Amino acid sequence: MVYRSIPYIRFAYPTAKIESIGNPFITEKALNQLLEARSLNSFKNLVNSYKDFSVDGEKDGDIQRSLDLNMINSVETLKEDSPKSLRGFYDRFVEFLDSYNLKNFLKAKVKGLELDITPFSRDFRRIVDLIKTADKEEIPKILGEFGLDISIDTDPIDIDLQIDRYVIEGLSKAKVPKIAREARDEFVGRLIDIANIRNLIRMKMSEISLDGYERLFLGEGREIAEWRFKDLFMAKNLDEIISGLEGTSYYDTIKQGYEESKRYDNTQILEISLDKMMLKSVEEISMRNFPFLGPLLKFIVSRYFEIRNLKVIVKGIEENLSKDRIKPLLIIGG
Repeated sequence: MVYRSIPYIRFAYPTAKIESIGNPFITEKALNQLLEARSLNSFKNLVNSYKDFSVDGEKDGDIQRSLDLNMINSVETLKEDSPKSLRGFYDRFVEFLDSYNLKNFLKAKVKGLELDITPFSRDFRRIVDLIKTADKEEIPKILGEFGLDISIDTDPIDIDLQIDRYVIEGLSKAKVPKIAREARDEFVGRLIDIANIRNLIRMKMSEISLDGYERLFLGEGREIAEWRFKDLFMAKNLDEIISGLEGTSYYDTIKQGYEESKRYDNTQILEISLDKMMLKSVEEISMRNFPFLGPLLKFIVSRYFEIRNLKVIVKGIEENLSKDRIKPLLIIGG
């Protein structure tokens, strides 16, 4: 009995802690409160009144950086509280958080431009430090040492895809306790599905022409098999891509997002519907894998979207946008 109880004991403290903290800034109530803030100071005071948040800075950029620190501190704290066997997974999750900035850094570098970023993940920080002082011709060799096949002539699309593959592979291979493997695998599968759908939508919206689907395909996830991806790739327009998802658990959410994007004339809302699908997925994983990795995964993914929401509101306040303009860009769940 004691042996069988050990997994529960190891996960009991971090699960109880995050349950007490919660994720307020994906709930409509807390977000509506923030949308009433008409200055950055009132915004900071409201955010800092919630447990586990400490935001500072006087300008938009300073507050955005402070929010990034809140995100990484949340992951690092959870990493310390969780079983040691999960630490590798958290390290790979930090790479997922860093991936957007690394993509932009590499795309700028291959164009001969400079972009200053400071990744939180150890390997990504090493990549950036080495490339900052390297000649353009040395970039492929440096990246190759980390398992990234990116040349100086690589198309920006392929830079995004290579980093996505790197991050997804890292998460899929990260060691976790046996009791947590199913939750990890489902999370990675959902991540692959949503990344594949996002890439197809971006390709169609940007009117990019590719010779074959293989270049864009990140692998099979939970529901998007290779044959379905190939059919979606051949779609003539966005309407056909959306209808091609019918029969999957993603269809209703993305169809609603597509309709709202047309109503507001803002394609960003369609992409936000993909994030809502990810949030819904981790909420379901949490229920199925309680009290092990599921709730912890739900917390850090939800925290990621909380930080995204807060950044959107900060930007909206800085640009003096109305709350009706800001709210459709927020990710609400919980």
